[in-house]
Amino acid sequence: MDDTLLFIPPCCVNKMLPKAMKEAPRRMLSFYTHGDVTAEKFYRAISYEMISRHVLVLAMPVVSNEMLAFLAQCFERDWISHLVLSTGRNIDDMMDKYLKDYKDKILYTSNGDVSSVAAHMVLYNNARALILQGHMTERPSGRLSGYTLMFYPDYSLSINDLDWGNPIRNILFPDVLRHRQRVHKDKREVNEAELAAFLRADFPPYKNKDGEDSSHDHHNFGNL
Repeated sequence: MDDTLLFIPPCCVNKMLPKAMKEAPRRMLSFYTHGDVTAEKFYRAISYEMISRHVLVLAMPVVSNEMLAFLAQCFERDWISHLVLSTGRNIDDMMDKYLKDYKDKILYTSNGDVSSVAAHMVLYNNARALILQGHMTERPSGRLSGYTLMFYPDYSLSINDLDWGNPIRNILFPDVLRHRQRVHKDKREVNEAELAAFLRADFPPYKNKDGEDSSHDHHNFGNL
């Protein structure tokens, strides 16, 4: 193997990353960048593996106007059905500017524990999921950055009912806690089934096709 293939450059991420992911054992890949592949480039490279629209969960310390405009485009083009966004600093005003039309389909909060070492991008729908863990950036940093990418094309092969049996829940539980606190603080009623399921830490495979467990109350988020 050519040593240069251990790094994913921004010019080739669309081709190299999906290929490397599919060649990795059990579709679990560890790789590096020079801090020059942005969150948008990562999303464009891997999202087509989801086949249909999906929930996007993004924990990213700093989000720019350009990134929010891109997220709005994701809604406009029907790539994503819902967005769960956590940032390191408050950007409520920017959210209103760029994503106001989709506010019912979004959970947003800011929290100091969202950092370059606690960042991730998770895509999931009723059929499959992608988990990318590592530094989410909007501008090149020039620093070595390590990532782990996991692709779950069939839940029945990867997920079980044990306590640690759902990898989506495992990585997103801190996000769930942050967003529960924000929803509770705002006294917000969450009517979207997918977002209500997220707040219950209820992830695919769902118990019914609507993305929710019908035995739960949409507004009962457990111990806040």
